[in-house]
Amino acid sequence: MERDIKLIDIAAKLERETEKAFGVDAGMCNLRGEPVLTWLPKSQVEDNKDGTFAMPEWMAKEKGLI
Repeated sequence: MERDIKLIDIAAKLERETEKAFGVDAGMCNLRGEPVLTWLPKSQVEDNKDGTFAMPEWMAKEKGLI
């Protein structure tokens, strides 16, 4: 099954960064109300440098961002 390659922008705050991934706060919280970092692979995601990240729509859905 091929995945849709439509790109979308997601608003998120960059909190951490490694060589291979962005750790972003996209407004999600755990059961205690604490912010949860969502890790996004740099190989498939681009930091737009304006508070948004471009990624395939399927990934945003898979990560629970939309």
